[in-house]
Amino acid sequence: MGYKKLAKSIRDGYHSLKKEPVFKYYNITWNHEIGTAEISVENDAGFRAIIIGDTRNMPKSRGYMYLFYTNDRKVPFPSVKEIVRRLKIVANRGILADKDADYFNWEGYGSLEEQRMYFSEIIKRKIKTTPVKEVRHMGEEMEFTDAMIERADEVDNAVYQMCLTLLELEDEKDYKERFPWDIGILEEIKESAIQILNRNRYKVCDPFMEDEGEGRKFCGLDSCGFTECTRHP
Repeated sequence: MGYKKLAKSIRDGYHSLKKEPVFKYYNITWNHEIGTAEISVENDAGFRAIIIGDTRNMPKSRGYMYLFYTNDRKVPFPSVKEIVRRLKIVANRGILADKDADYFNWEGYGSLEEQRMYFSEIIKRKIKTTPVKEVRHMGEEMEFTDAMIERADEVDNAVYQMCLTLLELEDEKDYKERFPWDIGILEEIKESAIQILNRNRYKVCDPFMEDEGEGRKFCGLDSCGFTECTRHP
């Protein structure tokens, strides 16, 4: 399942609730370990929301957020394209700044940084494609493999840690207030660093996919300099 399919599932869940007024929640994903939904849609007396995280199993709860919420009946439910945009920001541990998105009980569920990691895990767990061999099937939607996601996270975390060092931010509370995770800034720094390394004949494994005609293809060995790839077919 990719971002688009997940977003469509969320929107379809909302439409199902509209047709069935008895039910107020529609579960998109379910975590059997903690016994609760981790992505759900709510439609209750005019309040509509997309919820990421959990609140119903409090001893094991790691927090929750609204990817979208509104009490205004005139406000439309987000389109698939808009839901995809928001899912990608959260999956990359960014912070949604939209006025109709929100985070809750940071202290009660741990730090905001810990919650962002949790929300990212939920989304990436759902969108990842397994087994990898299915990626090459005709008509299948190609998505990052687990190994590609892990590499991307590794690079993003390394860039963030470098920024904390450069800014001399060591205290957890201090850097959360003064330099919160911003995927836009991190991507810009990462791209600059890769370009500098490439100019000096150093190649970097920075997994990506690109559109090619009617389909998509994985990055090739010419971009990373390896003799073989262990992160995608």
